[in-house]
This record gives sequence, C-alpha cells and structure tokens, in this order.
Amino acid sequence: MLTRAELRKGWCPGARAPMQARDGLIARLRISGACLSSETARAIAGAANRFGNGQCELTSRANLQLRGVTPERLPDLLAELDRLGLIDADAAAEAVRNVMISPLAGLCGRADVTPIGAALEAALIDATDLHSLPGKFGFLIDDGGPLSLWDEITDVRFAFDQPRGKFDIALGVDAIAIGSCAPEEIVAVALRIARAFLAVGEAMPEPPRRMTDVIFGGGLAALAAAAGRPAPQQEWAPPRPAPPAPVGLLRFGDLSCFGAAAPFGRLSANMLAAVAGAAQTHGRGEIRLTPWRAVILPGVAPQEADALAEYFHAAGFIVSPDDKRLGVAACGGAPACARGTTPTHADALALAPLAGQLFPTGLALHVSGCAKGCARPRRAPLTLVAHDGLYDLVLDGSAFDAPSSRNLSLTAARNLLHAMAST
Repeated sequence: MLTRAELRKGWCPGARAPMQARDGLIARLRISGACLSSETARAIAGAANRFGNGQCELTSRANLQLRGVTPERLPDLLAELDRLGLIDADAAAEAVRNVMISPLAGLCGRADVTPIGAALEAALIDATDLHSLPGKFGFLIDDGGPLSLWDEITDVRFAFDQPRGKFDIALGVDAIAIGSCAPEEIVAVALRIARAFLAVGEAMPEPPRRMTDVIFGGGLAALAAAAGRPAPQQEWAPPRPAPPAPVGLLRFGDLSCFGAAAPFGRLSANMLAAVAGAAQTHGRGEIRLTPWRAVILPGVAPQEADALAEYFHAAGFIVSPDDKRLGVAACGGAPACARGTTPTHADALALAPLAGQLFPTGLALHVSGCAKGCARPRRAPLTLVAHDGLYDLVLDGSAFDAPSSRNLSLTAARNLLHAMAST
C-alpha cells in the first residue's frame, strides 16, 4: 500500500496551476462566495466545451472545475477566465484563497457573511507571507442559517451564534474551540491564526499540511498562544445532523429555492448551461454552489417546482432527496484518474441501493479509486478502496484506514453488502 507521502503526489489544482489527470488537465475555479450569475455559468460551460473535454465537476469546497484541458488550450482558457473575472493574478494568490461561506449567504442566514468572506479572500491575497500556507488549508464562515456548513472539513471555522452576536472559533476536523470574536474581527483573527500555524509548524519535525497535524502533533496550545486566543477547550461537538441533500423545492421562510445535485459531482458543460438557463428563466439569474455537489437556484416560484424537477431530471440531475445516489461518494476513478483501476462511478451506481438499505440516512458509501480518498477525505460507514482492479472494504473509516475485507471484486463486494443488509 502507498504511504501517505506517496499519495500526496499532486496538488490542489487551480486555473493558474492546473493538475494533470489521465483525461487531461484539471482547472479548478475558486468561485468567490460560491455564487455565479447565469451569464457567467453559461460562459464557463462554453469554455468547458471549447478548451476542455466538456466535463465539469462540483467539488466538496463548493468550487467548480473543468476537466480535459490540453496544454495547448490552456492559454486560451486562462484568457477567457480572466475576461470573466474568475482567476487571480498568479497561482500563489489563487491557492491561498480557500474560503467557504454558507451557500445562501445574504439570503436567509442570521448574519450576512458575504462581505466578510470577500474581505478575508482579499486579505489573504494581500498577505504574501501567507502564500506559503499548504494548498488544502482552508477557512469556513457559517452564518447560522438553515444549510449549515458546520460538519464540513476545514482548518479554521467561524460559526455565528445569534444570541451573543458573535462567531465561535474552532480548529481542525474535531472543532477544538478557541473562543469567539465579533463579526468585524474575523479577518484579523483568521490571519493571526494562519500566521501562528506557520510559526508553530516551523518547529515540527514534518511541516503540517492541515490544522489537524498541529493538533495531533501537540502544538495546539502553542498555536493558540501565538494567535492570542484563549487556551483550547475540549472538543466542541454541536449537533451534527446528517449531511443535507439540498435538492428539490427548498423553502426557508419567505424564500423559495430549487436544488439539483450532480451525480457524484460530475456534470457536463451542457448540464451547466441548463442550470444557467433555469436560473435565468425561473429564478433571479443567480446560482449558488454547495459543498454537497449540488446547485441551488434562489428566488423560484413554488408553483414551478414540478416543472423545475422535470427539467433538471431530464438534464441529468438528481432532484429527489430519496435518490440513493445521494448516499454515495465516488471519485473519477478509471479512466479519468491516473491512479484509478476501477470504474468507480459505475460501481457506485451498482452498489448504491444496497448501501442505502444498510444506512438509509446520510452518506452511506464511499467508493474511492485509491487510498487517497479524494471524494471524501473523512470517515464513512462503508468505504471501498480500489487497487489493481479490486476493492478493500473499510467499515466506519476513511480510505486510508485498515480494511476488514480485502481484494473484493465488484460482485464479491455486492454479495458482502447484501449479506450485511440481510442480517
């Protein structure tokens, strides 16, 4: 089995620094505020067809990436993205701008975090000393609204607490609490924490890639002190409902939205163009991206929900919260990824009904093309990890954890899940 260091080959792609896959370059667009106009979405769809292989992906950080770009077409793609205002001046500025905010920010949350997110992005770009942050190091700002981001993986999170009018601050996957701050303090606090992370990391035997590395490495207290924050508290575990599936008609008070999910995050350029058309015709010309690999159209008329469901279903989207595909995560696998040896999407489709029987609520199964676990870098009830055309099964763990069963064909994996569901 490959070591963690070997699995780290590659990087988080951007547009300025795309990553090579088996099907071409992957160019990731960090969409500020995870909000697109219908005109911009339509232009991106056109670029995906002209400069890539016509395939796009919604990522778990509410970004949008284009696949199959060739080196020869990359300059033209960058020129188009620059015209659309979607890329940064250089790769370093692009890489540091990892800020995720609530999908419906400014529409129905308890605090409008849109300007805060934009200010933090701008501050990170200006703070050139922070351009050495690891590529995956990220920030999250949750507005306390109905579509909570609290369970999403990040390094530094700010969650609004309405009674106090402040944002609680927590670090790492386990959300270690280090006090709170006022809304106007978020940018300064975030920069101090990031600088403390780099400073503490310099003294560690191996430079940390995520906040969790500092926590497990015993540097949390020093980091908090360097950032001027209160001493870390025990793990803060607020209620964590099953990951939402924002599909179909969504009603939040007076606001009506429609959500549609791309199966396993993959959508064609034509599907993206269909989203743009629906946003223009049935919404307010605005598209919100989510970390759940779904898009949301705000401001739709509730009486048009059935027509929208039929439209998005015909375009290839998931529109029912009962769809078993929502309970499965899968990376591109073969043939898209150089490490892939199994057709993960097809295998995930075959196993989705059985996984849904075993775990009817939330995500049940992660089908990973290798131990890197790109589609879900965290625990899942069932995780199948591919190697050499076969799968290892991990129970209640991640793609890098020790398996309970090894070297399963798809048929053997299906039979094993069937046996588990029958007991």
